[in-house]
Amino acid sequence: MTVKFRRTEKGYTLMELLIAMALGLVVVGAAVQLFSRSMDATFLVTQRAEMQQDVRAAENMLVKDISLAGAGLPPGGVALATGGAKKPIYGCDQNKCYIGGSPATGVAFPGGSSPYMYWMTTGWRLGPVVNTGQPATDIISVVQGDTAFPWADYQVALNSTSTTGTVTLVSSPPLPVIKLSDQAYGLKTGDLVMLTGKVSGNTVSVIGEVTGNVTGTAPPYSVSFAATDALGFNQSAATSNALVQMKNLTGLSIMRISLITYYISTTTGTPTLMRQVNGQTPSPVAENVIDLSFNYDTYDDTGTRMNYASPANLNQIRKVNIAHLTARSEIHGAKGYQTMDIQTSVSARNMSFKNRYQ
Repeated sequence: MTVKFRRTEKGYTLMELLIAMALGLVVVGAAVQLFSRSMDATFLVTQRAEMQQDVRAAENMLVKDISLAGAGLPPGGVALATGGAKKPIYGCDQNKCYIGGSPATGVAFPGGSSPYMYWMTTGWRLGPVVNTGQPATDIISVVQGDTAFPWADYQVALNSTSTTGTVTLVSSPPLPVIKLSDQAYGLKTGDLVMLTGKVSGNTVSVIGEVTGNVTGTAPPYSVSFAATDALGFNQSAATSNALVQMKNLTGLSIMRISLITYYISTTTGTPTLMRQVNGQTPSPVAENVIDLSFNYDTYDDTGTRMNYASPANLNQIRKVNIAHLTARSEIHGAKGYQTMDIQTSVSARNMSFKNRYQ
């Protein structure tokens, strides 16, 4: 007897294979889309966190400097050199200017023919236009005294031409802990100092700009105040409120001041919030800052509250409102740039304070 076995072979049909491949593609596509969305969400969150960190750090620095405006300075501010060949300016270092027109020429201190360094100087729409169709950005400048350096250890004597100040030690020994020639903490080119003395029983202060790094290892130190300073404080032809008027005074005291200016720079293509101190080179605070604007709460002599973007009387400012400190993400995403806008208020020192009990 012969037995025959029949082997049956079964497999997928072409239609079954196509259906399986289609389902597989759907599953893989869904997984890829889910992964892509997750990556996009992670990127957006990370980008926003970095942007928030940068703008918060910038805000903290702004608030700190504004709150210290006027620290260590005479009430109301200091009158600047008048009657000279030019008006004192700010917003420049030893090589170029960064604000005040295009090309930048610096910004003159308020007061016209009688310029004055207030504790705070507003700059409504004196900055660049960052976004087309939007108004120009603001700048702001504040002044504070350097009370950390041991200035009381030094006394000042100006030479007969008043273009050089000689700073000598009050008592020796002991020597000051920090030397005037210290590269990190001492006086250097572009620093502003306030010299204070008494004329006919009245306290008088003037501002000078250091035009050379202080050198030497021990007192007396020679500090240069050349009349060709970049900001125009040292004017030998000035008729009042300049170093030349202090040359015959004795018992002068000295203190460095910090004139701090915030503005937005667009020179590199990336809008950057900058911070400049005195006549030094500005430093970047935060990149991709696209708006900086302020308004100010003031109170007149009758106690009436007013709000201005550009107050007429800077000594009546009581509160500084950061109306817009706006940052933009560095990379343009699928839905455009991310933005973050911060507003806050800072209570300023009483700039109209008058000592009625002298």
